[in-house]
Amino acid sequence: MSNFGVAPQAPEALTTRDWVVTVTTQSHLHLQRRIITFLLSAYGFLVAATMAIFFLQGFHAWGFALDLKVLVWLGGATIGEIGGLLLLTFRVVFKK
Repeated sequence: MSNFGVAPQAPEALTTRDWVVTVTTQSHLHLQRRIITFLLSAYGFLVAATMAIFFLQGFHAWGFALDLKVLVWLGGATIGEIGGLLLLTFRVVFKK
């Protein structure tokens, strides 16, 4: 189905209410995208930093040595933090 030979129709004039709804929706979606991008970047950095600590611990680079209990706590805290914060973030940003 093509529109060849058919003159394009002029767009309908928006009412003030429709314009406000459109602009508000676009703004809200843009804000959601920025929030999610920032938080996922921050969470990615936190995971990378934790993995760097485990890497340093594994090779004892520069005399790096942590107690095993600290490493277990750090791993659990990282998983809990990221999982909990992502859950809260997605619930708040994408609430209906």
